[in-house]
Amino acid sequence: MNNKMNKLLMALMMVFILISTQDIAAQTIELNGFSGIILGGKARLYDGDFRINDSQNYGGKLSVGLSSSTFAEVSYMRTGTEGRFYPYYGTPGDLVPFSGNYLQVGGLQQMNYGRVAPFITIGGGLTWWSPQNSQYNGKTQFSATFGGGIKLWLTDFLGIRLQGSMLMPMVLNGFGFGCGIGTGGSGCGSTVYTRITPFQGEFSGGIIIKFSPN
Repeated sequence: MNNKMNKLLMALMMVFILISTQDIAAQTIELNGFSGIILGGKARLYDGDFRINDSQNYGGKLSVGLSSSTFAEVSYMRTGTEGRFYPYYGTPGDLVPFSGNYLQVGGLQQMNYGRVAPFITIGGGLTWWSPQNSQYNGKTQFSATFGGGIKLWLTDFLGIRLQGSMLMPMVLNGFGFGCGIGTGGSGCGSTVYTRITPFQGEFSGGIIIKFSPN
């Protein structure tokens, strides 16, 4: 990661720390590890599409209760996948393996029905794409997520969290995957790409553990 990205990550973490340290001894904390599937997306370029394959995702979430139904939340999700550039005219490019990483800070609002708690979430943060081949450039961009799901509590402190989300990277300039910007390789002919938004959906589930002062 470059210095700019490190500063942005630090700023996001500081926001969450400031929220979570307010009378933290009296707050509920929930930890969630999850895995699932992230559906393929498509980034529309000037002279073609970059199509991303379906893949497995995994990560973790930390939630701090601001009330019995409202939580501040930070989450990290990673996926390893592949993508290929398909020009409107010409031969498709090489298959490019890369990882996608999402770091989000946001909120969760739930409804409590005993051991069942449906919820919605919203968040914002950073997404960074890291090609495994050094020939291609990685990119970092702002992103947002919106989703919903349900918590099923097996005991007072152990449960299952199921969730579906829409992943929405905002703007990506100078995208390098599969195209070799400025070289015309692998079937690409463009030199600069802007406003690329590969929207993707994800579905995941995992164990949730609650730490409560009560």
